[in-house]
Amino acid sequence: MRKKDKISFFLMLLLLLLIVLSESHQKRINWYPSFAVSHKIPFGTYIAFHEAQKIFQDKLHQVKEAPYIFLNRHSGIKGTYVIYNDQVKIGKTGLKYFFDWVKKGNNLFLSSQNFEAELLDSLGLDPGFFINKSFDKKVGLQLDHPALKTKDSIFFDKRATGFTFKLQDSVEKKLSYLTLGHFVGAADSEAVNFIDVKYGKGHFILHSFPYVLTNYFILKKHNSDYLKALFTYINLKQPVYWDVYSQNGASSNGIFKYMLETPAFLWAYRLLFIGLILYILFEGKRKQRAIPVVVPPVNETLNFTKTIAEMYLENKEHRLIGLMHINHFFNYVRQHLHLDVREKPEILKLKIAQKSKTDPEVVQRLFEMIDYIQQADKVSGDTILALEQQIELIKHKNKKHDVSK
Repeated sequence: MRKKDKISFFLMLLLLLLIVLSESHQKRINWYPSFAVSHKIPFGTYIAFHEAQKIFQDKLHQVKEAPYIFLNRHSGIKGTYVIYNDQVKIGKTGLKYFFDWVKKGNNLFLSSQNFEAELLDSLGLDPGFFINKSFDKKVGLQLDHPALKTKDSIFFDKRATGFTFKLQDSVEKKLSYLTLGHFVGAADSEAVNFIDVKYGKGHFILHSFPYVLTNYFILKKHNSDYLKALFTYINLKQPVYWDVYSQNGASSNGIFKYMLETPAFLWAYRLLFIGLILYILFEGKRKQRAIPVVVPPVNETLNFTKTIAEMYLENKEHRLIGLMHINHFFNYVRQHLHLDVREKPEILKLKIAQKSKTDPEVVQRLFEMIDYIQQADKVSGDTILALEQQIELIKHKNKKHDVSK
C-alpha cells in the first residue's frame, strides 16, 4: 500500500471513530412518523392500540396483511376495519374490495393526511386544504357532537396545515353525509376534517389528522379525551379489524424500513456510500498502460460502387442499373420513412406521399416507371435518368420536411 493510500485509510478510520463516539454520547429522540403499534417513540401508536385493546377486548383483531388480501380471504366477515398512517395508499384493487364490503353493511374507519382521488370521487367529496397563516392563533381539532366535545381542543401548531372535506356540487351521489368534526380556529369555518359517509348499508368514516393516534399527542393535556371520543364511532358490538400492516414502521414493511429508522444503521448506510464515493475518486483511475490508437481501415465502398457502375454503363446494362435504383429506393422507404414495402401498391403510394410530403402524382409516376423497368427487357439510359430524378425529388421533399420539424 502506498504512503498516500495509508494516510487516506487512517483518516477515514479516524473520521468513523469520531462519528461513532459523538453518536454514542448523544441521546436523540426518534421523530420518525412510524405509526406502528409496537413503537413507543413519539409518533408511534403504542398507547392508542393498547387503549383500543382495553375498550374492544376480544373483539379486536390485528390484520398483518394488505387489505385486499385479507378481505379476499375473509369475504364473509362483519365489523369495522381501522386503517391509519400519515399517507394511506389502498390502491384500486383494495378500494374495490372495500366498496363491496362496506356496501354489505360494514364500516371502514380511515385516518390519513391525504386521500386517494378515486375514493373521494366515489363518495362525492372534493379535497380541501387550509393553511393557518395567523401567528397569534393556534388551530386545533374538535368533535361536533355535543356529548363528545373534549375539554380542550387539540392544538398542534400556530401555522398548521390540514386536509379538509367538501361536498361536490355538480355530481349527485345520492349518499348521506354527517359531519363529525372540524378544525377549530381555522379561517374557513367549513374546515371539516372528520366525516361519515353512508354507502349502501355501511359507512365510510374518514378522518384527516392521524397524528391524534400517536403517543406524543395522546400524552399532551386532554388529548386522550379526544381519542376516546373518536373510538365511540366504532361499533362495540361487532369485531374490529385493526390494520398493523400499512403503517410506516410496520415490521411487514421489511428490514430496509427498519434500517432507515434506526440511527446506527442509518449512519452505517451513509458511510457505505461515502466509502464508495471515495473509492471511485482514489481507486477508480485507470492503472493499465494506455491502449494504442488503431487506425480503422479506409472505407472503399464508394470507389467499389463507382467501379461497378462504370462497368454496367460500358456494357449498357441500363435495366440492371434501374433495378438497383429501385432496390435502393425501397430500402430508403423502409429505413427513413419506416414503411412496409410489402403493402398493397395503392396503400404504399399514399403513405409515401403523406410521409415525404410529396405530390401523390409524382409518386404515381415513379411507380409507373418502376413497373415499366421491372417488366421491360431493355431500358434506355434516358429512362434510368428520369427514374433517378423522380427518386431524388421524393428524397429532397422528405429531407426538407424533416428539417422543418
